[in-house]
Amino acid sequence: MVNEKYEVQQYLNGENISKENLYRSCYLIAKWFNEQGLTRLEIRNKLFQWGKENNIYIKYNINNDIIDKLFNYNSHKLKSVEVKINKQDVENINKRFDHGKTKLVALAMLCYAKAHASQTGEFIVSSVNMGCWLNINRKSLRQKHIKELIDYEYLIEVSRPANKDFKTWTKAYEEQSIKYKLNVPIDNYGEYELERNDVRKLYADIFVNAI
Repeated sequence: MVNEKYEVQQYLNGENISKENLYRSCYLIAKWFNEQGLTRLEIRNKLFQWGKENNIYIKYNINNDIIDKLFNYNSHKLKSVEVKINKQDVENINKRFDHGKTKLVALAMLCYAKAHASQTGEFIVSSVNMGCWLNINRKSLRQKHIKELIDYEYLIEVSRPANKDFKTWTKAYEEQSIKYKLNVPIDNYGEYELERNDVRKLYADIFVNAI
């Protein structure tokens, strides 16, 4: 989620693949091959080859939709960002939350914001992606943990897509992508570092092993 280059290599190696998260997996793989200079057709063939090798059925027109989006909108390149957590970050979480999973979600949102937020501090994230990253049920993530983050003034929901058309996989995915902003500083420095996207290990190092 934070280091996209590492994430896509995991998918290409057949690791951490989830059917729920298939749109993102295909999107990042397409980005990877796009950066290698492959054509639309070559990327399409690579995606179906990847699906076949990993016993994944890619439904609908997902590949062409993703590939066209990459080529038509000059999508940003895959990110590989070092994310670090400092004492103030930890204090801002501890003074608001007690539940372990809620702290984990708060930490994940912070890491994601440090890597992907715009100059205004806003970032877009899908509950599908976040749920798969943290191995938390999407419904529980949104209705319990993210709600708590908002209720206790850690996270602000800026906007969400108005389109409710679920006729295509792309539209269904995009409806889950909400724009947020953290209500705490997101300065990227500190003694703790997120390694290999392993936010659970980072959580353990900060909130469990350090106690």
